Amino acid sequence: MTSPAVLRTDCPPEDWSPFAAAHGEFYHDPRWALALARTFGYRLHCLTARVSGEVAGLLALAVVPRPLSSPRLVSLPFSYAAGPLAASPGAVTLLLNAALECAREVRAGRLEVKWVSPPEAADPPWVRATRYSTYRLDTRGGEEAVLQRFHADSTRRGIRKAEKSGVRVRRGEGPSDWRTMAELEEGTARSHGVPAPPRRFFLETCLSLQRDGIADLYLAEVPEAGPAAGLVVYKGPRRWIYAFGASRPELLEPRPNHALLWAAIRDAIAAGVEFDLGRAAPEQQGLVEFKRRWGGVPVPLAYDYFPAPGGLHAADRARGPLIWAAALWRHLPLGLTRAGSALYRYLG
Repeated sequence: MTSPAVLRTDCPPEDWSPFAAAHGEFYHDPRWALALARTFGYRLHCLTARVSGEVAGLLALAVVPRPLSSPRLVSLPFSYAAGPLAASPGAVTLLLNAALECAREVRAGRLEVKWVSPPEAADPPWVRATRYSTYRLDTRGGEEAVLQRFHADSTRRGIRKAEKSGVRVRRGEGPSDWRTMAELEEGTARSHGVPAPPRRFFLETCLSLQRDGIADLYLAEVPEAGPAAGLVVYKGPRRWIYAFGASRPELLEPRPNHALLWAAIRDAIAAGVEFDLGRAAPEQQGLVEFKRRWGGVPVPLAYDYFPAPGGLHAADRARGPLIWAAALWRHLPLGLTRAGSALYRYLG
């Protein structure tokens, strides 16, 4: 057997797809990396470790611009964990070394590699940050077993209230439904004090991923009031991911969000996959509690940096500049925050 070698290309090679499907998460799917590049104009660097011509590991990196500063090199933007996917520790080391070389060539101010199930420690020159966890729901045992993992008062009662209120959940399809989701997200993101993705992310990127069978849209409708909430799910080979949830605040009383999430989880149960409720930092206490009440069990994430941690993913979300920026954003007119979606590409 020949020694592994790492090749770099601008696009994922064709044989990435079966390797990612066999071993990886949704975020390792080459269609996701290509979608990010198309939507946000990122330049990709796709690293492939090969042994005797066969894929032994892969790592996708995107060059994320920073105004008035050197770019970041990230694996991958808007992906909580898309680090090296490899068949052996040796292939992982080769990929990480190739990533460092790539960072030097593009003169990146910072290199970020996001892991789930990382090596036990980061070897120099990498510096590890472990602030985040993602929260996964075990869907084994059928619907009744999963329901028992939910909090009795807040979660199970909310599901029952949505059913009694006549909340209807349907699968969203086509540009008009994705536009509805984009509009819901614009309002919700503003209330959270952050920019929403540009509309084309939903109207083009998510719609394309849905047509490929790796994303879905759920919409909840309240009787005589129309769409009240929306939920976007990314569908990986072993688990589905809660990607976006948005709602109209004046229509929350019938619990449309409970109806949406339960509908998506029921589909995951039927598909035989886990349901990932997404990541949270420890200071996001309300978000952490929400995930726990839906049966989420924390799975630690590790973010490795070179030369040092920095940026949004290393910042405390409960104090400092992020709090001030969020407060300002919430008070801007909706039209202005919608135009501000152009800033979203810098946040990945």
